[in-house]
Amino acid sequence: MKKNKKKKIKTKIIKRKKFKDPIKVFHAGWLQVSSTMFRNPGRFPPITLPSGKTLTIKTNKEFFRINTDFNKSVKSNNSPPSKLYFWMRLSGKNIYYSSNKKDINILGNISVKNVIDAYKSDEYSKDSLCFKVHDREDRRWKLCAETMNDRNKWICKIKQVLGLEDRTCRVSNIDKSDGKLIVKTIIQPTILIPLASHTCNDNWDFKLKGQDWECDCKEGKQQSPINLPPKEKAIDTSVKPLFQYSELEVNREEENILGETITVSNNADVKIKFEQGAIRIKSKDFGRLVTMDGAIYYAEEIVFHTPSEHTFNGKRHEMEMQIIHYGQTKGDTAKQVVLSFLFEKKAGVYNKFIDDLDFFNLPNPVEKEKDIQSNIHLNKIFYHSDDKEYPFWKPFSFYTYRGSISQPPCTEKTIVYVASKTIKIGNTALELFREAIRMPDMQNSVTGEVIVSQFPAENYRETQNLNGRAVFHYDHVKYCGPDPPRKKSKVKGHYEKVIKKLTNYFFVNGENPSGVPGAFVVSEKEAKAKLGK
Repeated sequence: MKKNKKKKIKTKIIKRKKFKDPIKVFHAGWLQVSSTMFRNPGRFPPITLPSGKTLTIKTNKEFFRINTDFNKSVKSNNSPPSKLYFWMRLSGKNIYYSSNKKDINILGNISVKNVIDAYKSDEYSKDSLCFKVHDREDRRWKLCAETMNDRNKWICKIKQVLGLEDRTCRVSNIDKSDGKLIVKTIIQPTILIPLASHTCNDNWDFKLKGQDWECDCKEGKQQSPINLPPKEKAIDTSVKPLFQYSELEVNREEENILGETITVSNNADVKIKFEQGAIRIKSKDFGRLVTMDGAIYYAEEIVFHTPSEHTFNGKRHEMEMQIIHYGQTKGDTAKQVVLSFLFEKKAGVYNKFIDDLDFFNLPNPVEKEKDIQSNIHLNKIFYHSDDKEYPFWKPFSFYTYRGSISQPPCTEKTIVYVASKTIKIGNTALELFREAIRMPDMQNSVTGEVIVSQFPAENYRETQNLNGRAVFHYDHVKYCGPDPPRKKSKVKGHYEKVIKKLTNYFFVNGENPSGVPGAFVVSEKEAKAKLGK
């Protein structure tokens, strides 16, 4: 009896040596995982090994994480299908993933809050095997399966865990023993109402030039900016809007009852700000733009990008100023118009509009807001500092196309106008605008170590595909005639003439001068020489 007891104990010890997954698994399978968060060093910081080697999360250009443990020469049931797959396990409301089936080392987890875009793709798109989930911090994760059946099974399992009803998933037919799932096809029309998302592109920046932005920024087909073609390759048009901009009085001088001159602030709330990675000015009193069909758009924001976002035949210029207009008339309230001017460096040139912004005192990431000391007049954009005439809006040539706002949420239904002639500006102004958006170096208050900023002094989005859109060009010389010759500014002053007379020498009695106009005292020797004495 004792020997049999020992054998039983030995059998139990052998059973304990078998692999056991520490996670209670509701569903498991191979999935790919993609997220812009993998490029966020704050979320996934580099890990330094004792050997000095630094490990970072590796992704492809579409932000899919790469399984660095994948070895294509080793093939087994436990190995991933490719370097983009991880073994995913659904436990409760969490998805844990490892490099292979047997690895209990958790590489990451997703705390699932909701399933989104589950029925957005079709069998013909490249994302037909993918779906997206929101985690508890409202970040988006894209997951892709090997087959459509696996994809649908994951969606139904996650929804079952979250308690979300879905008529396409027959939960009652799920075999709990082997996880088999029967997907019911609904023949009758079904209305799918997507859940609103407040967090798309939250905390966005220009570090990756917009390549990490999502939603409309990624999926839209009419995005801005674009590479503008040579004028002769664009479609000629005679249609132009009416530009009506007026002077925004920030400060004006008045006399008080004592006859003293005082400065009155009309729009003290109008500031120049560093906001969302760019220098911006916001007001509803800049003026308006009226299209040929009578739609009215009010200019409400001025944004500066260094370097430019739009390019001319592949060339990117030093700066771009965008004037963003919003629709006011019925049927146009959801539409926008953007008018852009590109700046080109030229030594010794000063622009009147830029001068009024006091570019020596721009806001920055530390001092995010500055007062505006001079009135703002958009008409001055066409004038140099030595132009003396009143700043009327001048006719100009421009490109136009259907585009979008060039920053999140990248709203389409936007008409974009881009002046086809660059505006000259001095190097000093350009450098100061560029430095204003530079993220400063930070110092650790404990160690004193200086952390050098990795953000470049650039805030532009990469150009987007045209996707078959037409680009038009309006030539104001063709339809309005050539520009009048520029009047040279006159130097203030006048001419004078002097009537010359013969010089007369005369003798004056006494010590005091005679007081005769133009007469002054000379030596006796000079006077006698001239008089011949």
